[in-house]
Amino acid sequence: MLTRAPHHHTVLAVESDHHVRSAITQVLKHEGYQVIEATEARTALRLARECRPDVIITDAALPDMTGLELCTRLRAMPFVNVVPILFLSVNASAQYAAQVLDSGGDDFLRKPFAIKEFNARVRALLRRSPNQNQAKTQPTLRLQEAQYQVWVNNRQVELTPTEYSLLEYLCKHPDEHLTAELLLQKIWNYPPGGGDKALVRNHIRNLRRKIEDNPDYPTIVISMHGRGYSVNARLD
Repeated sequence: MLTRAPHHHTVLAVESDHHVRSAITQVLKHEGYQVIEATEARTALRLARECRPDVIITDAALPDMTGLELCTRLRAMPFVNVVPILFLSVNASAQYAAQVLDSGGDDFLRKPFAIKEFNARVRALLRRSPNQNQAKTQPTLRLQEAQYQVWVNNRQVELTPTEYSLLEYLCKHPDEHLTAELLLQKIWNYPPGGGDKALVRNHIRNLRRKIEDNPDYPTIVISMHGRGYSVNARLD
């Protein structure tokens, strides 16, 4: 069974201030979380769609839109619309806290905050995260090498030999995030540093078009920004 290890929870931290973002990231990594960073809302929207974090932490004031606007957009995205969101803000008014909750936020923490309370709130949000129960809804993959076929649940899909090799390699390394550089070596036999990462991206995109219910919001072949690709599925 291919499942995410308990300590592999992913947190998307959205903060434009470098020092604050670095401090938040350091605290989260110390607790064992994988952290994806964004300095603006548009990047956060893309990373949320591609990486499907377990929790999103956002500042109230971002360069390109407010945290409230970001939250509203996140809540309109498939899969991401149920990810818990924690707001950080210097605004401690009850009116603003109500706006946060009304826009779709799940929790609110005033800056500056105590690390112990911050960690406790993240843990509480993780208990609500839909990814906590992802094993119940994980798709099942059955690979048939002779025909370069894969069964996604009960749906049969024809793959090219390269697409099949790529998916098979990802399935054989369920707890790893495989970089484009590594995949160029293992699937295309390029020497270290050789090949074009666009080749991997194009094949991943084509693979998603065939096996994902919604390729724009992938749930099987997952991207981890800066780390590579992994598979979220049970292997039959």
